[in-house]
Amino acid sequence: MINNKILKVFLIVCLFQSLEAQDSGQKIFFEKCTACHTIGEGKRVGPDLANVHQRRDADWLVKFILSSQSLINSGDSIAAAVFEENNKVIMPDQPLSESELKSVIEYISTNSPDPNNPNIKTPKQIFNPTVVTQADIERGKKLFEGTVEFENGGVPCVVCHTVQLPGVFDGGTLAKDLSMAFTRLSPAGVDGIIRNPPFPAMVNSFADKPLTDQEVKDLLAFLYYSDDWNLYQNFSGNGDIIFLAVSIFSLNIVFLFFLWKWRKVKKYSVNPDR
Repeated sequence: MINNKILKVFLIVCLFQSLEAQDSGQKIFFEKCTACHTIGEGKRVGPDLANVHQRRDADWLVKFILSSQSLINSGDSIAAAVFEENNKVIMPDQPLSESELKSVIEYISTNSPDPNNPNIKTPKQIFNPTVVTQADIERGKKLFEGTVEFENGGVPCVVCHTVQLPGVFDGGTLAKDLSMAFTRLSPAGVDGIIRNPPFPAMVNSFADKPLTDQEVKDLLAFLYYSDDWNLYQNFSGNGDIIFLAVSIFSLNIVFLFFLWKWRKVKKYSVNPDR
């Protein structure tokens, strides 16, 4: 029993460490890498880094990230080939710690597509808010409302669902309001439901009329925008309530202060010589 408890604690600690590394790796990747690299979205200034952890060992990656030119000048033929293949664009040295480098490599590993299971989506492929464009949102809105038809002939979302957004058609009430679907279900949850409908009405509408990857991406962009807009509205509304409460409290403090001053003046206003 004790061993089982120790094992559970160990697994929980490992899980939290893994999640922490993912957060750190993602932050560093977006700050230092995305200008030149993608993970599974094609070559940018530098090569696509999808599954780079399978092509190169960890020690080599660490050396290359820290200083690619130092590795090239040491006579490393692989580093020199990478340099040549990418138009001899010099990769800036990255003064990162060993733990930071490992977290970046772990992030790339987790978000790289599985070459043996191309239909399995990575977290990055499911939804990445940093690459959402206004055009994505607008296409998603048109698909949701039905002003643009789904490629395979599926029923527009607005028939059963609604979202609370200015300028969007009023939708049906047969199914859940999707205004804040991302907050309620998470991006991965929304993606999973769209791709593999679990509800009878959706199965009837989309079982033999699946959405394309681009349509899923556009709908997710639109629902992300809707979620973000509604979160802001809720925050603004709560802010007004807080402001009102603070104002009332402040007025009461001022009133009590003047009341105290008035009582003090009244108490000592009589001439003591009389």
